[in-house]
Amino acid sequence: MLRELCGARTNLINEDIELLESIEVILPYISDITTGDVFIDVMDKNHGYMFAVAQSKPIGGLSVYRTNTVGLAVLRENEPAVYHSYENGMLVRDLKGITQENKIVKQDVVPIKNVASQTIGVLICEKDISRSVQQDKKYRKLAKDKENSNALFNGDYTRDKLGKITLREIHHRIKNNLQMIASILNIQSRLTDSIEMKQAFKESSGRVLSIASIHDILTNTENDEMIYLKPLIERIRYNMQSLALNNSAVIISIIGDDIKVSSDKATSIALIVNELVTNALTHGFPENKNSLQGQIIISISKGHLFSTISVEDNGVGFDLLETEKNSLGLQIVSLTVRDKLNGKLRFISNDSGTKVMFDFKI
Repeated sequence: MLRELCGARTNLINEDIELLESIEVILPYISDITTGDVFIDVMDKNHGYMFAVAQSKPIGGLSVYRTNTVGLAVLRENEPAVYHSYENGMLVRDLKGITQENKIVKQDVVPIKNVASQTIGVLICEKDISRSVQQDKKYRKLAKDKENSNALFNGDYTRDKLGKITLREIHHRIKNNLQMIASILNIQSRLTDSIEMKQAFKESSGRVLSIASIHDILTNTENDEMIYLKPLIERIRYNMQSLALNNSAVIISIIGDDIKVSSDKATSIALIVNELVTNALTHGFPENKNSLQGQIIISISKGHLFSTISVEDNGVGFDLLETEKNSLGLQIVSLTVRDKLNGKLRFISNDSGTKVMFDFKI
């Protein structure tokens, strides 16, 4: 079946198909030892979507699936991990997905590469987490009900028109105060002769302004709990242009979907994007590479359960292990993605540029 499907629906050559067949042989062993459903997915040449060419279920009736899904399409919005791994050639762990039978699963996906290091498919292991997701929703609802009942008991639950105006005024004042702090940091930057200190002050100013942008948006919105990401990231992009070193022409652009998230989540995302763009400007386009036409692309991709934001540049790349040791920005990014967004952070960096992706639940 695998060879027949690949021959009819892909551009894979015989050697690639033979490699997939050799992996198909061991799928039952992988599914038994992991107690999960295991698949090989490839790209359909005519329709541009991934589909399964092999499937194995664990023994003991532990499979998520009632039917065989070989030959069926895999939707990007339902299984983003599959497309992330295939398109970026990276291992992806612990991302949620939705099966063709509407079951919520956790997916680990690894790219399958041929002798030329080209990604020809992906190997997927899935485990059913529907029950744990339902329990998590139940606990969150109980916590929300308790919070609401406490607020009602304390007499501060209702929010009338005057209350909305008051909240907007608070956001306005916070924004002004944060902008004042950013101005002080910029003044301190101009007063020092140290290049390192100037850069540190500029980076700190960018962090403060990214948070100020949240409160600026909240002063002009009817719903002060939800924020669209594209206008927010556009403000960060505008602030970051001033960080371009040596007045080099580094073009920062934003593409993809607009997503509405809570103000708390927006604050975390704003801080992360600010740090990643700062890192790209600082490490991707050094002084001795002025001839390089700089490009930084911020991409937003909306998924069914998890959405993804990536920051990609065409700079000179960097040594991730070495940079992580000394970079406050990357430490902030890693901790914020993990602790505030419960997401996953992934890096690709070489002499053609750097791409950083992180996932978060809408």
